[in-house]
Amino acid sequence: MTGTNKPHDEQSQQPPVTEPAAAGRRPQDILIVGGSLSGLFAAILLKRQGHNITVLEAAPSSAREGQAAGVGLAADVKRFFDQHDRLKHIPFGTAMTEVQILGPNLEPVHRIPAPFSQTTCDATYYRLRANFDGLVSGYCPEPPAREAGDGEPGFQTGARVLKVDSISGTMTVSATDAATSEQRTYEADIVIAADGASSIIRRQLYPGVHRSEPGFLIWRGIVPVTSLSASLLERVKDRTLLYPMRNSYLILYTIPGPNGSLKEADRAINFAWYDWPSATTTITGILTDTDGHTHRTTLPKGKMRAEIREAQLERAREMFHPELLELPLKLTEPFVSVISSVMAPKATAFDNRLFFIGDALVQLQPNSGQGTNHAAREAVSLAEVFAGSITAEEWEAKVLETARAERLTSQEFPKKWLYSASENGEVKA
Repeated sequence: MTGTNKPHDEQSQQPPVTEPAAAGRRPQDILIVGGSLSGLFAAILLKRQGHNITVLEAAPSSAREGQAAGVGLAADVKRFFDQHDRLKHIPFGTAMTEVQILGPNLEPVHRIPAPFSQTTCDATYYRLRANFDGLVSGYCPEPPAREAGDGEPGFQTGARVLKVDSISGTMTVSATDAATSEQRTYEADIVIAADGASSIIRRQLYPGVHRSEPGFLIWRGIVPVTSLSASLLERVKDRTLLYPMRNSYLILYTIPGPNGSLKEADRAINFAWYDWPSATTTITGILTDTDGHTHRTTLPKGKMRAEIREAQLERAREMFHPELLELPLKLTEPFVSVISSVMAPKATAFDNRLFFIGDALVQLQPNSGQGTNHAAREAVSLAEVFAGSITAEEWEAKVLETARAERLTSQEFPKKWLYSASENGEVKA
């Protein structure tokens, strides 16, 4: 691949493999734009088919900040790790048994069996990196070795993609090096757009497609279990809690601790509060940080202005059951995101040499908790295209149909609580 360097990460310790990649099939050079979860799902599967993969990641390094958001290991994510994780003998999620929908006095109104695990974005990322290019981290200090038939992996950080094109039958991606501002051109047989909800490639090809924003937000963060009362910890133990309030609701569950530790004393409670701006705040005001910069979609950790946090705490004091109030009060570095969704009109381009996956294809509203699940499922089915099991046209038809249905579900899911809760917090039938 022209312009492609070996991974910046000196900790990626994968020795070369000299055996043939795949009998009877020419290894292809594949560029994956976006080095987060959806891109890595695809990178692992395609590397193991013998293809040579270069991931172009805009972030300046491979490091990811400590946990800030939970990830549910739902059916398709669990299936991916069960079948493709070479570290699957090492657990990295906290086991859940059920979802409880609580009444105004915190009594369980509904119990829904849900035997799956919860983990964190960063634990999932480092697990995938260990499987892809052997990145050593506190989460995965001993990555699995490359195996015969694996293609060549590369992870290029600081590559800010500008555009994609096809020149004389070769796919090209133009990017700027974040460190030097030098513009580089990468060449490949195939490009996979996995560059998230703000996808540069989707905006290039479909400039008329815009996000849908219903107007509410998610206030997120984590609370270490060591700072919480025994009664609250017992209530949330081994389960996910949904607490409806007036036109608002809260989701709580337990996640692993630093470096993915599953020790009970290291764990944290994931806090996700879906709420509208209060009468005294605006979305613009909420997303304006301590430096005066107004963010488009997410106010990062550690950047919330004191007056915004105090206004939301006052709202919590008015709405939360007293036992739950300790959560927002002890929240470490909260952050806020505007709820949105967006979908590309097509999943392929350039005569089936560019594929959209993950949030670049469809960003679901996070209320349904299916974002990572759909990314894993799309990557698995895309690998079937490269294996010759299905055609690109069949793949596109399938993923677009599913994406439309899941996007609609994610938009409808929260309305029961965000639009129809009664004054005392009970949910209307």
